[in-house]
Amino acid sequence: MAFDPPSTPIALRQIPGDHSIPGLHFNPDVRLPETMALTLLRNIKEFNYFRGGQVNQLMLFERGRTAALQSSRGAVPPINAQEAPPAMASSRPGVGHGPHSTTSSNSLPAFLIDLISCLPELLHDYIPSSTHELLFPPPDSVNKPARQAILNLYRPGEGITAHVDLLKRFGDGIIIVSLGSGTVMELAPVSSSEVIAEPSYDALQPPQSEISRWLPLWLEPRSVLVLEGEARYKWTHGIPARDGDWVQDDGGTNGAQWIPRDVRVSITLRWLLPGAEVVGGALGEEEAV
Repeated sequence: MAFDPPSTPIALRQIPGDHSIPGLHFNPDVRLPETMALTLLRNIKEFNYFRGGQVNQLMLFERGRTAALQSSRGAVPPINAQEAPPAMASSRPGVGHGPHSTTSSNSLPAFLIDLISCLPELLHDYIPSSTHELLFPPPDSVNKPARQAILNLYRPGEGITAHVDLLKRFGDGIIIVSLGSGTVMELAPVSSSEVIAEPSYDALQPPQSEISRWLPLWLEPRSVLVLEGEARYKWTHGIPARDGDWVQDDGGTNGAQWIPRDVRVSITLRWLLPGAEVVGGALGEEEAV
């Protein structure tokens, strides 16, 4: 369908070949089974994680595993799959809800364990083997970092400020699962003056894809996006606050359609760096989409 250019940018349904970002992995055809997505949403609602809409961000934690921990304490005890663990609730940057917090936990609820168990096979053919190993270490791995799962609630018109996930708290390899409504995530390279040095990446060397200055990407409901390497450390990602989005037509033509936003819930899975298990102070100011 031909149209006059809209006032808001047109989001792409997939990453174009001439606009690739190293470490950004997204395929719109790779989506969670509908039954799993509905189960995730039902559990989040039943556990009342968002407290009836009073908060919009919730952090859950799973303990890590090291050789020292195993030798001093024996095998890590199994997770109680019948309980939802306590969590840290807060408000995310860019949305004005007051923070509320309880305690953190060292295990994840069963429905999130089911999600994590589903992802390795779902993503197996769509991400490099090195990325797959980074995101999904073997169950018997001696050294496994602590994992954080962060849940975000977005109502129509809400978004999150463009950011790079905290470098002093989170390691490489981030998974973002979208539930409910679709939305647009915008990615842009971090300017040279803003780059914070990270051991594995040269802050003085601009991204290989610097020529591609900006990418608005449509995240389908049930879609899964992965950030690692350059995409994780040298590109910001955020969600513009608006009631809907202009999105490229399904056929990839020059047309576009306006898609109103509904309620969206995102689940972001990240590795915690050593010592980052303690929540509080500046490190407690979480960002995730």
